[in-house]
Amino acid sequence: MKRTLFFLLIFTATHAVAQNAKVFNAKLQKATVYLQGTHLYYNESINLVPGNNEFIFENISPYISDASLQASSKAGVIMEVKHLLKYKEKVIVTRQYDKEIQNVLDSLEDLGYLIKDVDNKANVLATEKHMLLNNRIIKGEPLRDSLALLRDGMQFLQEKLNAILESELKLERMKNNLLKQRNKLNARYSSLLLFQTGHNVSNNSEAQPIHQVVVMLFAETATNTTISFNYFVQQANWVPQYDLQATSLTSNFQLKYFANVTQNTGIDWTHVPLTLSTSNPSESNTKPELNPWYLSFIAYRNQDSYGMSNGEMPVMAKSKALSKKESIDDATEDYKRLEQYISITENIIRTEYEIKLNYTIASDGKAHKVLINQRDIPMLLQFATVPKIGTDAFLLAKVTGWEDMNIIPGNARVYFDGTYVGEMFLNASTTTDTLNINLGRDKSIAISRKKIKDNYKEKIIGEEKTETRTIELVVRNTKNIPIEIVVEDQIPVVQGTNDIKVTLLKGDGAELDEVTGKLTWNVKLGVKDSKKIVFTYEIRHPKNKPVAGL
Repeated sequence: MKRTLFFLLIFTATHAVAQNAKVFNAKLQKATVYLQGTHLYYNESINLVPGNNEFIFENISPYISDASLQASSKAGVIMEVKHLLKYKEKVIVTRQYDKEIQNVLDSLEDLGYLIKDVDNKANVLATEKHMLLNNRIIKGEPLRDSLALLRDGMQFLQEKLNAILESELKLERMKNNLLKQRNKLNARYSSLLLFQTGHNVSNNSEAQPIHQVVVMLFAETATNTTISFNYFVQQANWVPQYDLQATSLTSNFQLKYFANVTQNTGIDWTHVPLTLSTSNPSESNTKPELNPWYLSFIAYRNQDSYGMSNGEMPVMAKSKALSKKESIDDATEDYKRLEQYISITENIIRTEYEIKLNYTIASDGKAHKVLINQRDIPMLLQFATVPKIGTDAFLLAKVTGWEDMNIIPGNARVYFDGTYVGEMFLNASTTTDTLNINLGRDKSIAISRKKIKDNYKEKIIGEEKTETRTIELVVRNTKNIPIEIVVEDQIPVVQGTNDIKVTLLKGDGAELDEVTGKLTWNVKLGVKDSKKIVFTYEIRHPKNKPVAGL
């Protein structure tokens, strides 16, 4: 009899708590967005009564990660926090669809790994393409005095870039297909839940489950306090984007650091302060281990040969020039200095940008632009030319101090004097402290390069042949202002033998890099002024051994 009475009291107390549970329409207070995923934070003022208290919070993301859910309170003791589904109608729970639901969940997990694998391969291709386009030969900086090497490099670029772009396109199609499969599986999962719970009615809007966070607290006395809870959702991310703006009237380069924030969490973020973090909780935090590296002999066997199909050359997108007005309009009042609204915290493994302005970001999967930093950084405008490759002069901006902005690698749009000039990849992981930015060609500087045939000499003494060559460069400033320009050329360098010797006989004041053979002149030209540069070098080698690369 006593035992029956004890269980009756327990049931009565539990039933009373359930009946007195307070339901809140939770309001999102803050979002911390990672490179992949987001943490959502909530706060609510509550009234505690002595004993057990139950609070139910709705307006919760349907993609909540249960393992990440946590809660705290300034008063009382948190006894339990959990994620539940509530249905609008009383349902009959069956186990008929358990196996099929589990199969769908397993398929969703496998798709997640496949999507991650595609993203990893896409990142590898992006890195390979960046290294390829920044190769010294591809950029027109070969180590040898040979156009053949440049032609070979361009042919290699054509073949390799075509292969990379083709692989990127395949990965993009593959990811789109995987995302379509995931959407279908998510829809199937929702349908199965409806069948499982008896909500297989024609009006599904009446049967959609409501996601709830339930918090149980124990209090010794009645009091007013605040309860806080947060959880992680995978369906959000941010991608860095930069604007680099320079003018010929200042010595500063304005670097604007943006984040393109995308969220598809199932709930809209309305007037919410954001924190952007450079960490990625979706990545594994486990240090990889090295396995033994075994060597053995190769067992050769006959293999069939397979032909390679010739793909078409990729169609490169043409840059669209923006008008000066459009670029100026882009720099609106919203982009004024916002240091007072942005707090940057850098710890041992991540950087966080706390933005003290409220943003409204719909759960629509579209990118929303957020300015997270802005700074004027010193730059030095400089003209440069490489007449051996082309007779155009280029305007360069040498930028220092950009590394203090705690940025991560991303694409940057470049503007000069209000005009869009192109895009570049801003690599924050580079080890150099000076960033070189191309601002375009300048046709008002005339440049020529020719070999002086009258000074070409060949002579043979014994078994040795000596060739002497002279190059003439002419740079003319047609501008109405004086300029400084860096002129680059080269003499050949020798590799793999001591039988060939190259000597710079006359450099005309050039700075010689003996490792690469590069010659550099810093030339100052007045208005309508011109400068002639002449350099001579000789090549000595055995007369019976032809020299490659000449």
